[in-house]
Amino acid sequence: MCGVSRISLFPFLKLLVVISVVGIKACNAFTGIVPSFSSTSARISAAASTTKSTISSSTIPVTTTSSNIIDKVTDCNFAFKRRYFDVPIHYASSSNSNNENYDENALLNNLKRTCIKQFLTQRAFQSFMFLLTDLRDPHTSDWIERFLDTPSLLDYHGTGAFNMTKFENWDTYFIEMIQMPMERIIVQARRSQTRGGRLFNSGSRNNPYLQQDHLVEIPIDINPSSLASRIMAVREQISREFCIDLDLIRIANDQILPSYEENMKIGRRSEDEHLYERTAMISLTNNMAMQDFISSPIRKGSFDLLQLLSLHESIHRVLRWYKDAGSGKEVSFVWLRDYYFDNVAEYFDGCQRYGRADDFIEGLLQAVPTIRTTGVNVKNKLVDPLSIASDILDMRSEVLVEWMHIVEHTAQDHMGLRKNILTQQAKEWTQETVDSLQVVDAAAAKDDSGMGSFE
Repeated sequence: MCGVSRISLFPFLKLLVVISVVGIKACNAFTGIVPSFSSTSARISAAASTTKSTISSSTIPVTTTSSNIIDKVTDCNFAFKRRYFDVPIHYASSSNSNNENYDENALLNNLKRTCIKQFLTQRAFQSFMFLLTDLRDPHTSDWIERFLDTPSLLDYHGTGAFNMTKFENWDTYFIEMIQMPMERIIVQARRSQTRGGRLFNSGSRNNPYLQQDHLVEIPIDINPSSLASRIMAVREQISREFCIDLDLIRIANDQILPSYEENMKIGRRSEDEHLYERTAMISLTNNMAMQDFISSPIRKGSFDLLQLLSLHESIHRVLRWYKDAGSGKEVSFVWLRDYYFDNVAEYFDGCQRYGRADDFIEGLLQAVPTIRTTGVNVKNKLVDPLSIASDILDMRSEVLVEWMHIVEHTAQDHMGLRKNILTQQAKEWTQETVDSLQVVDAAAAKDDSGMGSFE
């Protein structure tokens, strides 16, 4: 009698599981769905990838919420409160160490406040949340708001929406998001009931006369590393739009003073008429009508805020320039500093109206020339607001050109972050593989039928 020793098939099953899991995840990594503004099908795929369960529920923190499925989990009906203020540009008259440290900190805070990369990140988050809400996935959008600690971020129209102390750099948001663990949100929705052939949703949640099982639980998986990758893809697309928009703003900016001088020669027909032709938004509308791609959903809002942020940065640079120029620009520095401090809350901070940049420029052009007394020798000097406005507009053109070169390299800036995302996803895949092998081993330990051997 010839016998064959026991042959186990479980090593081969383990190898098969490893190949299957790693292969599927690798395909998802290189062909993963990224939200695009160019097609509706891509938006639907992006929303589907958000709610798709990717790992075992036993390894995901679970958060249970009770809400209607079409309502937001968190209440965001209150107005967005302005919490993060621009640190004033302060220049001390003396040169002691404490004042020097204060000047340096004020300068760093102002640079972060008007950083184009920070603003690009803000608009990328807001655009992505707009797509999530448009695709009826408010729960992921709410999770992003809680992560950023910015309630009602989607309704916020302004610059400096993020906490610059918590998130110091433009990439800090993505670095921390990548390191966040996966989370599962359980949404409780009312089950549709049928009476008399009619389908309806009604009744209080605590109504004892309704069926006890009238609530249905819907799990929604939050994968932070996947969200970070998709938001960065949105950020890259918005950066390509910024390259065009910044140039349009520069062209319109160079036409402000010539248009103002022309209108002053002709004379204003009414008090409600603008001092110069506001052509920037018209240029954007014409450009969007003739371009061969679909713009991001909040591009016009970003364009308006780009005008405001570039003006904000230009004022900061002119103030530093006047300060460094010494006595020759001392009077202009003091006047512009006081004028800026009096108007910063109205024009540059918080969630406000469209067209604030042009409103500030018109207010500056309407300012009356004054005589200021400064210096040790008590000399009277003339302050010309028109000359100051000209310096700010010239500086603004330089800022816009500089920002165009910065946003052109957005894809290169993301290379390090994408490497971190791939590393984090590889760790998750390894953990899933280990969990799958443990399931196979557990099944093998319970198998007493002698499968895989014969005598």
